Amino acid sequence: MAATTDGNRREPYVGEKRKFLRDGYGTYIYENAFFRYEGEWMKGKKHGHGKLLMKDGTYYEGQFINGEINGNGYKYFSSSKAKYTGQFLNGEMHGHGIMAYFNGNVYEGQWYKNKKQGFGILSTSEKAVYEGTFHGHVRDGEGTQTYDESYKKLSNGDRYEGYWMLDQRNGHGDLWCADGSHYSGNFVNDMFHGAGVMTHASGIVYRGDWINGFPITMATKIVILDITESPVIIRQGQPFSIRVECRNDEDELVEDQGRELQVMAGFKYRVPKQGSALFDMIEDVEETPIPTPFGYDVVPYPLTDQLGEVSVPVTEDDSKMSTMVKDDEAEDKGEEENEEDGQEESTEGATVTGKDVTDDLEAVAANMAALSSANVDEYSDAAASGAGVSAGGGGGLGMDGENLGQEGSRPPTPGDSAAEDVADTPGEKPEEVTHLPPPMCSKPTMHGVCEWGNLQLAPAPPMYRPFVIMEEEAGPKKKSKAAQIREKIERKNSQHPGALQKTVSEVEKPAVSDEKIARTGEYVLIVQDVTSPPFMGRRLQPAFLLLKLKKPKKIVVKKPKWDTQRHILAAMSRAGGNES
Repeated sequence: MAATTDGNRREPYVGEKRKFLRDGYGTYIYENAFFRYEGEWMKGKKHGHGKLLMKDGTYYEGQFINGEINGNGYKYFSSSKAKYTGQFLNGEMHGHGIMAYFNGNVYEGQWYKNKKQGFGILSTSEKAVYEGTFHGHVRDGEGTQTYDESYKKLSNGDRYEGYWMLDQRNGHGDLWCADGSHYSGNFVNDMFHGAGVMTHASGIVYRGDWINGFPITMATKIVILDITESPVIIRQGQPFSIRVECRNDEDELVEDQGRELQVMAGFKYRVPKQGSALFDMIEDVEETPIPTPFGYDVVPYPLTDQLGEVSVPVTEDDSKMSTMVKDDEAEDKGEEENEEDGQEESTEGATVTGKDVTDDLEAVAANMAALSSANVDEYSDAAASGAGVSAGGGGGLGMDGENLGQEGSRPPTPGDSAAEDVADTPGEKPEEVTHLPPPMCSKPTMHGVCEWGNLQLAPAPPMYRPFVIMEEEAGPKKKSKAAQIREKIERKNSQHPGALQKTVSEVEKPAVSDEKIARTGEYVLIVQDVTSPPFMGRRLQPAFLLLKLKKPKKIVVKKPKWDTQRHILAAMSRAGGNES
């Protein structure tokens, strides 16, 4: 029975032996059945080439020396599915080796007791490669790292050369970013910290101290200088200038070099009413409104520094003073009242009030009525004379010897051609091509300061939405008394337009047409940071300035009082001279 039991008992070793010792090739199953060895033996110990298998699927195949895993070999880890090929010492990865991880990472370099230590190359992707020193299984010492988009969201294709500690950038190093930026300085815990120089891709250059990845004196906002009150008054046709600074939260100047700033203007945003002409298409073409600190949003309005000269009358005092000044309250109030009353300015620069226009137009109407009667009488006499000459076999000549042409035609009068043009195209004005001025370009800061000069609000583009919506909301305008008198004169003179055309045009002609200047009203000036890409991923808080556009200052022309005595003396002097 004992023999049977011994026979049923499985022998742990099957293979060659010499002097009762395992020697040669054989297979051995350990008592705990977790390990199994197949390979060469010598004097009862694993020696030579062999394969050690573990029950979980992990195995080693390679060299054995005196029963230990030593030399070159290959090991497969079933839990992580990693594969190591390289040198071993006493069963541990030690020396030079290559570890291929299941996620695609590959390390090739020095190992020390199963840990990466010494010089090595770690490739975590095709673009993310570290080449340098390791210690304790992490990057430590001097090395070079190229990044891809996945590495801790720190960079995207950047390249770092410098020192490491505990798998983080620590010490002096250089970082070349994929966007063209370059930092040279100190790092702590993977962030810019200490003294360093940043040459940003946008053109900004910062030299100084850093804290936790950001400059210690980093600008956060834009401030417009030399502004004491709001709104600031500007005048039609008169340029103005602004000056801004980049400041931090403590309101201190930060001398940024090369930060791109842009100035723009805006007008109050208005939502079209449902059913209006703009309501259906507004969603497709509407510009995004810009929020302001004044309680309403604005949409961009043309601002330029290349507007041509506009002949707007200004006083001598205006030419010496800045246009960005606040007028006296009384003067502003008077101007607003005049603007509401329809005050206009003559081409000679004299101020013309609504009452003056009314009086002038009434006088013109009376004069033109007389002229019309005179023209009719003259025309009748000329027609009769012409008929008499024609009947006498004459050659059809008028009073001044011009050919009258066919029978019944009247003598041509000045303005006939203009009258014919008006008759052909009643109320039609010559078509004008609208040329929008070039937009403002951004400017780089110099020592944290930026300036713009010769700024003007340009004329509104055709069908500028806020103006169109305002006109729709206002409805038909009530005609002023002056406009009613103009229409009355035009109706009376419709049969003889040539006689009135010149006089009416002289009275109606404004100093500057509406197509060449911006409308009076309230505008918002915006200065914003357009640095691209944003410096350190941040943009400065924009600055806003409320502007009030008004008409140019008025020039009052004082006419001398009538001196009857002087005129009598002058007449007597002329009469005495004639007698002599």
